[in-house]
Amino acid sequence: MYLISAYFDESTNRQLRRIIDGIAACSGNDFMTAHKVPPHLTITAFETRDPNGLVPVMNILKEELSCGDVRLISIGTFLPYVMYVTPVLNAYLQDMAVKVHEAVKDCGNISISKYYQPTSWFPHTTLAKTLEKEQMRQAFLYLQEHFGPIKGRVVELGLARTNPHEDIVRVKLR
Repeated sequence: MYLISAYFDESTNRQLRRIIDGIAACSGNDFMTAHKVPPHLTITAFETRDPNGLVPVMNILKEELSCGDVRLISIGTFLPYVMYVTPVLNAYLQDMAVKVHEAVKDCGNISISKYYQPTSWFPHTTLAKTLEKEQMRQAFLYLQEHFGPIKGRVVELGLARTNPHEDIVRVKLR
């Protein structure tokens, strides 16, 4: 699986890493830290045989997309294993999702996940995954005490391989 994701400014990264580290410490589940998964907001997920064929698309997208503000306001779960924070789906994020989808949909042999289409996309930033039942409870308790809305800024777009996370290319947005 490959992702094109939005990456945040340093202040937002620090806030999200502090939460990710806190969840790892209180729950005992260090998947995110052990696998060095950076805070990110996945725009699209897909399968392909040639991810490097998308590098030129990333260079086009960096010219079409700009930095933008996001407000991470709510926590949630994908039961039974994942905790996340979700942003308000504003015009900036919706526009980014459409432009990324349009840029990659016709790139060779690509199969885009049905959960990452512009009209069926649920934007989120994963804070913890592979949580067991008790770890999920501990993570939720931690978030009740330590999470508040975060005003962040998207400053980069990246193409990455998953499991383990590995950047293929990152581009700074204008």
